Amino acid sequence: MTEANKKPESMARLVIVLFAVTAVVSLLLGIVDFITRDKIAANVKAKTDAAMSAVLEADSYAAVDAYADETGLVKSIYMASDASGNVLGYVSEVSPSGFGGTINMVVGVDTDGAVTGISIVKMSETSGLGANASNTSFREQFIGKTGVLAVNKDGGEIVALTGATVTSRAVTGGVNAVLAAVAGLNS
Repeated sequence: MTEANKKPESMARLVIVLFAVTAVVSLLLGIVDFITRDKIAANVKAKTDAAMSAVLEADSYAAVDAYADETGLVKSIYMASDASGNVLGYVSEVSPSGFGGTINMVVGVDTDGAVTGISIVKMSETSGLGANASNTSFREQFIGKTGVLAVNKDGGEIVALTGATVTSRAVTGGVNAVLAAVAGLNS
């Protein structure tokens, strides 16, 4: 046999083997996803619930269905109430884009429109730089603030993280989006 006769046969075999490997790997990934999907969703919900309690402690959180968000960053808003049904404020999930990708965070706002806290739920910012947005010292700068906020490099009060201005601006933009959406609820 010449090499010309062997090539189509070996190419067909290679395609079949490659297809079989791909099918097996895809099947295994599908099985792993099926097995872990509910557990992952439960873990994400527990982490988000803990973040909500951390930014505005309340007895109950009721989803707010209608709110205005011109930025597209606000994912959800919950009305926080005490055991007697008195509204304590609002908690919102917001997802601004940072340097390393989306920053999923929860922001609490009291009935006066002041930030009660920020909790970073998930982010992939640069370790030692943008990841410092989850540090208490950075997040505490926002507590008690109202209105439109800006980092100090843009003439605002929020001290930007050294070497992570993009992340600092993203977190500040997320807080601004929540403050605007909550202000729209109260007007």
